[in-house]
Amino acid sequence: MSVLTAIGSVFKIVAGQIELVLAIVVLIGLLLQKKKPVDILISVITAYVGVLVLKQGSSLLQAPYKPVMAMIQEKFGITGIITENYTGMASINSAIPELVTMVPVVMILGFLINVLLAKFGPLKVVFLTAHTMLAFATLTVWLCNYFFGITGTPLLLLSGLFCGVFWTVMPAWTYNYSKPFVGNGFTLGHISGMAAVISSNVGRLLGHYDKNNPKFFEEGDEEIEENAKFSSLTKVFNNNTVVTTILMTIVLSVGCLLCGVDAIKAQAGSTNWVVWMLELGGQFALGIIVLLTGVRMMISELVPAFKGIADAFIPGAVPSVDMPVFFPIAPLASTLGFLGAFLGEFIGFFILAAVGSSTLMIPGIIATFFDGGIAGVFGFKYGGRKAALIGGIVCGMVQILGGVVFANVTGLAGLGATYGNTDFGSTMMLLSLVMNVLRNPIIFAVVLVAIYVLASVLLKKNFE
Repeated sequence: MSVLTAIGSVFKIVAGQIELVLAIVVLIGLLLQKKKPVDILISVITAYVGVLVLKQGSSLLQAPYKPVMAMIQEKFGITGIITENYTGMASINSAIPELVTMVPVVMILGFLINVLLAKFGPLKVVFLTAHTMLAFATLTVWLCNYFFGITGTPLLLLSGLFCGVFWTVMPAWTYNYSKPFVGNGFTLGHISGMAAVISSNVGRLLGHYDKNNPKFFEEGDEEIEENAKFSSLTKVFNNNTVVTTILMTIVLSVGCLLCGVDAIKAQAGSTNWVVWMLELGGQFALGIIVLLTGVRMMISELVPAFKGIADAFIPGAVPSVDMPVFFPIAPLASTLGFLGAFLGEFIGFFILAAVGSSTLMIPGIIATFFDGGIAGVFGFKYGGRKAALIGGIVCGMVQILGGVVFANVTGLAGLGATYGNTDFGSTMMLLSLVMNVLRNPIIFAVVLVAIYVLASVLLKKNFE
């Protein structure tokens, strides 16, 4: 166990920095393809810097949104649990410090199970979103200990199996929806897969999807068709930066004005409060531009390099990567999805307040934007702009309403924290209810195996 622990500690350090993980993946892939050293150097550095740019874009996106949410919470006296993964992760680390030391080993075991299932099973997806793996592994340790009271090797094995199955089945499920319009270059590898699944089906419904003659929407098509007589308006809607800036300036300014001028001045500091408020939309658009730049840099190196790994070890494997890789496909739709998720979460919040829920879920920043963005892209591709917005609304409501069940059943509400992505208000919520009923680790292990087998039967056609 000491050797595994040492390896796990190194794995945890590396996994905490996604830029290192993906740079290593690119390095290995290009070495296997016997590329020239200079080409390897250029690609590895490009991928590494691309992820750093992506992370910076994520931070820039949060900057204008965070103070507005803080003002709203203070103005209206909103208190509750924020839907934020890393707050939940930190709370678990504090609650069971003697058990979370095994999290790095759980990550390794879960990843190895994922790789073995991809190599020898029909669902050939490899989960590469390392920071998500760390958060999810921490959660599985909490869940298996909380529901079954196990520790030591049984906890390690069950948590590792949980991770391995989830990291295989969920990306394979989203691949069912991404492959038709993305191809087999990559799919979604995150704990937000249900945002893609839900919104794709919303889009299929609203877009009258015909599986025998599938049509996927492209940004610009609807504007040209519906606004042929309004060329100026068409130009605006075809410019993602302009539309994002206008929409987010309106949304964030309304949120500010609801809180009053004094609250805005307190946040603006020495800057004129009107100027500060109006700049929020532009700052958000800047974050989008930076994020998409990083995504393009990363994907341009990752996908070709991963082919070398797949060809050598897992022929036909599909890399499962982080959410922002999908945003360049339909940037405007990703913004519409975010706005929808934002609205859906507040609808969910007010429903909880209206029914007198003892636990209130407060919309977080990261899950709202990124899950909403995924919902927007997938909904749009299958059903157009309307589906992008409505898909986001549905996912936002799932995050809050399903999330409150998840938080209470799993005991996380008692820690004053939870995990926020769409999966936790849907699939993980259902699994936690199953765990609560079973209260037996062996039977639950059988359930996990059964889920994998069922998914293999239903989804294997996508990998043939």
